[in-house]
Amino acid sequence: MQINEKILVSDFDGTMTEFDFFRVALSRLPPLAAAPWERYEQGQTSHFDALAEIFSGLRVDEQEFDAMLAEMRTESGLVEAIDRLRQAGWPLVIASAGCAFYIKRILLKSGIKAVIHANPGDFIPGQGLFMIPPHRSPFFTAETGIDKSAVVRYYLDHGFAAAFAGDGRPDLAPAMLVSPERRFARGWLAEELENRREPFVRFDRWRDIADCLCGGAP
Repeated sequence: MQINEKILVSDFDGTMTEFDFFRVALSRLPPLAAAPWERYEQGQTSHFDALAEIFSGLRVDEQEFDAMLAEMRTESGLVEAIDRLRQAGWPLVIASAGCAFYIKRILLKSGIKAVIHANPGDFIPGQGLFMIPPHRSPFFTAETGIDKSAVVRYYLDHGFAAAFAGDGRPDLAPAMLVSPERRFARGWLAEELENRREPFVRFDRWRDIADCLCGGAP
């Protein structure tokens, strides 16, 4: 494998979309439904278990589910940005602690093709979104389901120049594995990196990453 191969590993919720799916889900659930996430923030439960519990509480039909996905607000110009990255030798890998079911559904509607490492699951109208641990994945971890750091390390160990983009708590460790000029952050991740005085590239729109890695705006 050649040393000059490149890869962009990106989080999905809140990184390639404006809002996380679990935040949209909580807007349709009673206030007590946020308790699992509060327990996670207090270190009392895993990230995976918190999300799985929240998702399983949804009682929406398929039309309402698709409306929720639209509420996440996939960024405009995403298809063009991914195409630019691919043409410049930066293929995309999505690494998510969320559920592959809604990620694939969003990407299919957007006409986007990408390698996805996320937690499997299935949506049953009126009953919930049921996420299960990816035990067969080489990147499995009990904490988040998918170990994003393991995804990034896989490519680094195989000689790739890796870039990483994220916004949340599970994104801190993988972000620290890549070079600062290829460490893209916003939201909680950007604030945490600033607090730690770690260099990174802040992005407001995901397509800003394409501008940076491809050498400027088209």
